[in-house]
Amino acid sequence: MRHSRHSMRGAGALTVMALILLALLVGTFVIKMGTQYTQYLTVRSIMQDVAAQPGAAEKSERELWREMNRRFQINSVYDGIEEDDFSVTEEGDRRQMHLEYEVRREFLGNVDVVARFSRSETLAP
Repeated sequence: MRHSRHSMRGAGALTVMALILLALLVGTFVIKMGTQYTQYLTVRSIMQDVAAQPGAAEKSERELWREMNRRFQINSVYDGIEEDDFSVTEEGDRRQMHLEYEVRREFLGNVDVVARFSRSETLAP
């Protein structure tokens, strides 16, 4: 089987530039949103710690929020998490705290990326 040299050329300049552009877009996305996901891991850890404290189920919603917010400040969590994003519910003999919030980051020009985070933890008796 014979192939001419002309038919066996590599990727053209346009293809290489398109791949570079795609890599830059993915890199920009990872940089913009990657920190939000690592910060969510911190939020999750804080919620687990607060919920696991002995007597957490006996605390008021406001007391639980103050404890969480204090830890957010210590850990530099500044994603716009507000008290309105936090709630405590009772399900039978268990109490759970819930946190649901979203982070909006400018991506390119007038295009934003929105990430929604939601977490629930059962409060320790």
